[in-house]
Amino acid sequence: MSALTAGDTLGGEWRIVRPAFGDDPGSEYRVEPAGGGSARRLTLWRTLRPPTSAELEHFEELVRAGERTKHPAFLPVEAVGYDGAREALWLVRPWWNGESLPSMLGGLHPIGLDLPYLHSLAEQLAQALTAAQAAGITHGRLRPTRLLVAPGAKGVRLCILDLGLEVFRRSHAHAWLKPPQAGAAYVAPELEETVPLPPSADVFSFGLIVRDMLATRRDGAWKGRWEHWVERATAADAGRRFGSLTEAMRALLPVLKALPNPPPPPPPNYEPSTAG
Repeated sequence: MSALTAGDTLGGEWRIVRPAFGDDPGSEYRVEPAGGGSARRLTLWRTLRPPTSAELEHFEELVRAGERTKHPAFLPVEAVGYDGAREALWLVRPWWNGESLPSMLGGLHPIGLDLPYLHSLAEQLAQALTAAQAAGITHGRLRPTRLLVAPGAKGVRLCILDLGLEVFRRSHAHAWLKPPQAGAAYVAPELEETVPLPPSADVFSFGLIVRDMLATRRDGAWKGRWEHWVERATAADAGRRFGSLTEAMRALLPVLKALPNPPPPPPPNYEPSTAG
């Protein structure tokens, strides 16, 4: 797939501004309407052949599943299409002023993610995926790079990308839309190519993503307090996992309450007072 460059136009409407963070180089861009307007996020997926008009309709229907839940973690899809020159499906969403979850976690001090933020992110993720499953759709290929975070009313707010894509790939595009190579470790082991997406797959991914947040505390203070929860959430046998995301979140709450939450470390130039 040839890379887009600044100034290129896709779909006759979207002008490329610059690359954006994505799983693969050349798959995500910041764009603007060619006639002027605010920034949007463009995502592309390489295909082995062009979709039929019916397949493109199914693609649009499924990738719009998130907005139909009305959950704020799912951004609306503004446009979809197929670019023959680059052999790629594409969609456009509003721009998100934040960063990916791995970027956020990678910049933390060893003291770890603040517990209120950890709680808020886990809760938002569980609630959004539960809303999607209530609407009949499982994400199926959730991974940290498809989670965006930004400051919000609960300290931090969450955006989930690509809901509906894996359902579309399996049901309508298995032979010509290949799964992403990134994040394979977050895909539940029961997801054989020939089976529909079970809700248990999202419990597995949720457990690993929460593990990533818990593991930011690298001084050992949380050791032994959360591992059992992760082991159950991510059991290889789907029948041994929590039965739902709601159950997994309910079981996580006492774990979070048991974790010590010390104040943040002093800045490097801090000098304790010697006044007595």
